[in-house]
Amino acid sequence: MLPAVPWSEVDRRARAAAGGPVTRTGGDAGLTVRGLVTDSRRVVPGALFACVRGATSDGHRHAAAAVRAGAAALLVDRPVAPDVPHLRVPSVRAQLGPLGALLAGDPARALRLVGVTGSNGKTTTSTLVRGVLEAAGARTGVVGTLGATVGRRSRGTSLTTPEAPELHELLRWMLDAGALQAVVEASSIALDMGRIDALAFDVAVFTGFEEDHLDHHGTVEQYWASKARLFERDRTSAGVVVVDDPWGRRLADQAPVPVTRVGAAGDADVRVLGWRTGVGGTEVLLADDTGGHRVRSPLVGRVHVTNLAAAWATGRVLGVPAPQIAAGLAAVAPPRGRNTVLGGAGRPLVVVDYAHTPQALAAAIATARDLCRPGGRVHLVLGARGRRDRYKRQGLGASARAADVVWLTNEGSHGEDPAAIVAELRVGLLGAPAAVRTVLDRRAAILAAVRAAGRADVVLVVGRGHETRVLDTTDPLDAVHLDDAEVANLALIAEHGPPAAADDDPDDLDALADRAS
Repeated sequence: MLPAVPWSEVDRRARAAAGGPVTRTGGDAGLTVRGLVTDSRRVVPGALFACVRGATSDGHRHAAAAVRAGAAALLVDRPVAPDVPHLRVPSVRAQLGPLGALLAGDPARALRLVGVTGSNGKTTTSTLVRGVLEAAGARTGVVGTLGATVGRRSRGTSLTTPEAPELHELLRWMLDAGALQAVVEASSIALDMGRIDALAFDVAVFTGFEEDHLDHHGTVEQYWASKARLFERDRTSAGVVVVDDPWGRRLADQAPVPVTRVGAAGDADVRVLGWRTGVGGTEVLLADDTGGHRVRSPLVGRVHVTNLAAAWATGRVLGVPAPQIAAGLAAVAPPRGRNTVLGGAGRPLVVVDYAHTPQALAAAIATARDLCRPGGRVHLVLGARGRRDRYKRQGLGASARAADVVWLTNEGSHGEDPAAIVAELRVGLLGAPAAVRTVLDRRAAILAAVRAAGRADVVLVVGRGHETRVLDTTDPLDAVHLDDAEVANLALIAEHGPPAAADDDPDDLDALADRAS
């Protein structure tokens, strides 16, 4: 249970964090509040309700409803009608981190924290870092796109990085469950909106960069600057940065904290010397200041090479011995929807992945090509999310040119015309040697791709990964169940039967060709 916090302590923390005047109205010496809430529908008796201004709503309009639900006090930035104790501050949103931390009992102060940001690879790298830290003997929680987990317990989250009050409550939940450490995925939007304010990280990790979320940030520079905020002195003590792209090298050069560089370049502190991958997993040869190290992981695909290297570097920065890092990486199961491999055993392989940017899609197709048997083809099931990042649709189409057959389909139109979305993807495919088919029904598209694939082929289904709900309107209540992996499994059985008793797929890493990084 969250602690009861004196109203005077809330006032004191708010004044310390405010960039302007704070006015306290009402509340006697005995008043306490328990928990900080931003949604009036989630108010419980005794809570402090924060009236946050959003893009489409203003929490001040729901103040009365929050009071009726039992809110003991309000956090506002303009006058409101309910006659209850309240603090008026210059910006309610700017107070969510500091007050969220206070009302959760400041759990972050008792935890060693790792923050992970980057355009791609956040979820996998966060999962790997958690495995490394747990191999060192300390229970570690993780918060990210797949939800929050500590030990065998898990909770769902609606955002990659939850709003600050929820995030601090999750850290309290982890601390109460015996965690000593936590790994937090830090999205660019979360950094922009202050969701990780009041957190001090021991290490910040940057997994790489390509333009994304420009519908929020406006420009690539603003997007990069948002991610770079994680590496400010008041946010982290050290950084681990993948420097295989110019943006990573720029961050490593400009960060005001000590940085461990990761990548294939000769000046990297943790250098990728070579790697190989197959359906049995991935093996990476790394070099650092202690010499060479061979890392093995059940994760499939070249895209995970730098994720493994970044997790290795993070462990070293935190003082974890090399044998324990290697053991932790080897024990981490592939995160759901990140190059999830199905089929084989005399049937085509199906790979389900979250890739939803042009670079991530190119890497996913390269992995699918690695997994093909001799003469095999790559069948790509591709869509794009409606009302989001429209500018990158042609780029996705351009990356898709590397596949042999492209099945264009709906990924969740969110009120847009699915056919219009597919038409924008097609622009990037103009003149491509790939055969292009359009099957707007996503289930039917996956089934058609699996039906058309031979045993040497790979069907790559991208864009949704772990997600199990798809929305074609603007009303979230209209979302319906659709799990790409579930549909692919059913298609494999329907079209190719159950797996053969003997699997002759080359899942032994020693049977795979070495690949220089």
